Amino acid sequence: MRASAIALAWLVMAAPATARLWKPTPDQLAADYVTIIHNKGAEGRVMLGWMASPVVPSPTLKQVLDRYVVISIVHSRQVAGGSVSWDRVQGVQLSGGDGEALKEIASDAVPPTLVGLMAASDATMKQNTQGKGMVYWSVWDAGSIAACQRGKLVVSYDGEAYSFDTPLPGCAKP
Repeated sequence: MRASAIALAWLVMAAPATARLWKPTPDQLAADYVTIIHNKGAEGRVMLGWMASPVVPSPTLKQVLDRYVVISIVHSRQVAGGSVSWDRVQGVQLSGGDGEALKEIASDAVPPTLVGLMAASDATMKQNTQGKGMVYWSVWDAGSIAACQRGKLVVSYDGEAYSFDTPLPGCAKP
C-alpha cells in the first residue's frame, strides 16, 4: 500500500518547485532522486518517475522491481484560461549507460502486482484531474540495470535523454 502512495505522489506533483527535504531518510532521498521534473516552458512540463526497489517498503514488490524497470511519464501543459492539457506520451526508449537498449515487456506479460499498482495510480490520477490526466506507464526487462549496483539508466523521450546514476540513494553500502 505504501508503494502505491509513493507512486501516486510522483504522479500528482504539480507544483512548479518543491521544497528540499529536512533530515531526509535514505528512502526519502531515493524517492526524490528517482523523480525528474522538467519544466520545458511553452512545451509544458514532463514528470518522469522510476519506480525502483529502494523506494518501496514491500519485500515482495522489491523483488519484482529488481527484475523490471518501471517508468511513469506525465507530460502536461498550461492552456488558455489556466486549465491543463495532457499529452499522449509516445516514443519512449530505455537504455543502460553502455547504450544497450532495454526490452519493453508486452502488456499481457506484466506481473499482476505491477498491473494493479499502475491501474490504481491511473484511477487516482483520473479522479484528481476530473478524468483528463494521462500517465504513461511502461515496464522493461531490467537487463543490466540494477538500482543498487553501479551503472546508469537512460530514458529517452521527446528529444531528451533523462538519466539516473546508480546505485541510487537508499541502497545498502557494500
